[in-house]
Formats: sequence, C-alpha cells, structure tokens
Amino acid sequence: MTATEGQDTGRQGRPGWTRRGFWQGPVGSVYVATLVLSVGRGAWYACWALFFLRSVELSPAQFGIGITAAGLVGMVAGMPVGYLADRIGPREVLMAVAAVQGLATMSLALVHNFWTAMIATTVVVTAEKASPGIRIAVLSGLTDGPDRLKSISNCHVIKEIGAVAGSVIGIVVLTLDNRPGYVGMVLFCGAASLAFAALIARVPHVESLRERQVTRKMLVLRDRPFLVLTVLNGVLALNWGVLDAGLPVWLTSHTQAPPWTMGVLLAFNGVVIVLLLNRFTQAATTVKSAGRMSALAGVTLAVSCLVFATTDGATAGTVIALLFVAAAVHTLGELFFVAGGYGLSVGMTREDAHGEYQGMFGVGEGAAMMLAPGLLTALLAGWGSPGWLLLAGLFLASGAGLLYTSRWSIRLEQRRGTTTAKELQPVD
Repeated sequence: MTATEGQDTGRQGRPGWTRRGFWQGPVGSVYVATLVLSVGRGAWYACWALFFLRSVELSPAQFGIGITAAGLVGMVAGMPVGYLADRIGPREVLMAVAAVQGLATMSLALVHNFWTAMIATTVVVTAEKASPGIRIAVLSGLTDGPDRLKSISNCHVIKEIGAVAGSVIGIVVLTLDNRPGYVGMVLFCGAASLAFAALIARVPHVESLRERQVTRKMLVLRDRPFLVLTVLNGVLALNWGVLDAGLPVWLTSHTQAPPWTMGVLLAFNGVVIVLLLNRFTQAATTVKSAGRMSALAGVTLAVSCLVFATTDGATAGTVIALLFVAAAVHTLGELFFVAGGYGLSVGMTREDAHGEYQGMFGVGEGAAMMLAPGLLTALLAGWGSPGWLLLAGLFLASGAGLLYTSRWSIRLEQRRGTTTAKELQPVD
C-alpha cells in the first residue's frame, strides 16, 4: 500500500494510521519500526541525564563535556555514513546502524567511569544522528512523487507519538530513581533499537550505486544551494530549542508564570504537531512551494518571539494569556518549518544521493540542537527582551534566505537540464 492510499483511508472517515492497512506493506514496516524505536528513545531522553549523574555518578561537568563531544562526533559522521548508504544500500546500512546503536546503548548498563561512558555514548549518539537521514533514503527509494513527502511526514508524526509514549516509561523510572530502574531503562532502549533493526529487515532492498555500477565522489559538497540550505535551515532549527531550553529559563528569570505553564505549553505543541503536520507537508511538495513555506516559518517564528518578549515582567494572569498566544504562533511556525524543511531537503536532493544529502542536511539541525541550550540561555536569561528581538531577526533573515535559496536551486537545475528529485509534481 502506498502512502497515498494511507491518506485516502483517512478521507473515508478515520485517520489512515487507525487502519490496519496503513501499517502494512514496505512503507508500513518502516512506520512500525519507527514507532518501536521512538518509544525507546522517548524513555531514554526522559531520564538519560539522571542516569549518567546518579547511576554512573558522573559530575555535571563530566556529563556536559561527554555529551558535547559525543554530539560533535555524531554530527560530523552523518554525511559519510549517508554516502556509505548510497553506495551499498540504505536498508542494510540502516539495519547495521540500528544494531550498533542498540548494543552500545545496552553497554551503558556496564559503564562506571567517565571514559567508558563517553565512548559508549559517542557510539550511541553517532548512530542516532545518522539514522534519520538513512531512513529518509529508504523511504525515498520505496516511494516517489507526492507519496515520498507523505511517508516522511508520517514517520515524523509517528516518531512524536512514540516519544510521548516512551516518556511515560521514563517518568516511571524517574519515580523509582534507583540503579535497577535506570539499568532496566537502558536495556529497554537498547532492545528497542535492536527491534527496529529486525523490523527494517522486512523492508525491500533499495538499489545501491554499487549495484548500478556507478562510481562517483560525494555530490553534496559541490552543491552550493544545498549547503546554504543546510546552514539556513539549521538557524531556523533553533526554534526547537525555544520551548525545550530557552522558555524554561525565561519563565523563571523574567516572568511570574506558574511552573505548570511549561508542561501545558509543551503538551499543546506536541498535540498540534501530530494533528496538523501531514496537512502542512502536503502543501510543500515542490521546491518552490517549500521555499515559500520556509519563508512563512521565518516570519511566524519571528512574530512568536515578539509576543514572548512582551511577557517580560507581566502579571501572572496576563503572562499566561500572552504565553499561550506566543506558543500557538510558535507552533504554527514550527509546522511551516518542518514541512518546508522536508520539502526543500527532499526536493533539492539528487535522485541517486539521498543518503549523503540527508546526512549533510542533518548536520545543520544537529548543530542547532547542540548550540541551542547555551545560546538561548545567553540570549534570553542574559539579554532579556532584546534577546528575543535578536532571535526574531535571525528567524526572519533565515526564512528569507531559504526562499532565495529555493529559487537559486531551481534556476541552476533549469540551466543544467538534469533530472533530480526537484521534478516531483505538486499535489495541488
């Protein structure tokens, strides 16, 4: 069953994912695998920090250094692993990466010092950073046309749902707050990665460059519009850190908002993303439309920053109302951002290089997530309202830059006359 058929079932009265057929077939197997993996990762991220601090007994400084180093290695490794996936087959490389991730995660149950923890964590993070791009390469090999973006968007939604379910497991572990609980969590997360690898084995093989007897160097390093896309989309990706990292600091240092506000805002954001992302992605099926979507993301996220800035010093009742307005606008901007990013990254990718292109694209988002906590804390806690204004300017400039980049890419392709993924026809 194709992704289009999954959407059609939703039009008959129920969402496609509530029907059995949605989870069957080649793409359905990727959905099932993604759900299993995301439940494990949701549990992991709910309590990984306390696992290292309380169970492994690392100091906060050691934890920060180790996670940063692991993030740097993982971020850089994404593109070469993606190129390897193009060379020998994305399904096989995805299975291997997931298996390594699972075994490395389980090995954390045995570590008791900084160096062993850092080595194991670096392997886990490297595999985790490489997986999304290779999974998109698998989906791209199994689908074409508008079905491609639908399947990628479905995976994103499924990942969000699984992460929420997994966080419930993490909360149970945090409630226990003991060594057996943390070890059990590590083993569970590792088992989820191994199960993901086993489920991906059911997916059909995607033809590789080696099978087509194609020998070439990396293409993405010579694709200037895509490199610019990676940087500018990475700047917009800072919006993911606004709710997770920046806003908690802002609430405690500049507002009188009650503590429960943060949890409600995050829940609201997650529910809206799950319900609406597919609809937004359907409007970004060409490079041209995705470029417009990214420009709208920049404008909308900038407006949300301006509303967040007005909460500085506001009274408790007023601040809650303003925060919900700002969060709603921010969530709309995130929908534009995710849909536009998928449309541009898939549309600007050469048809035989999805692995390396998606690996490069992930570098920008990975850098944003690594820098977001420190950068947003400095801007919002240190600068106050002017920090929101600077962040708004960054979002606005990046969105405009992505619109220009999309047009630049289209002009270059028209000049070259090559056949690439940009030739996907729009749904609307």
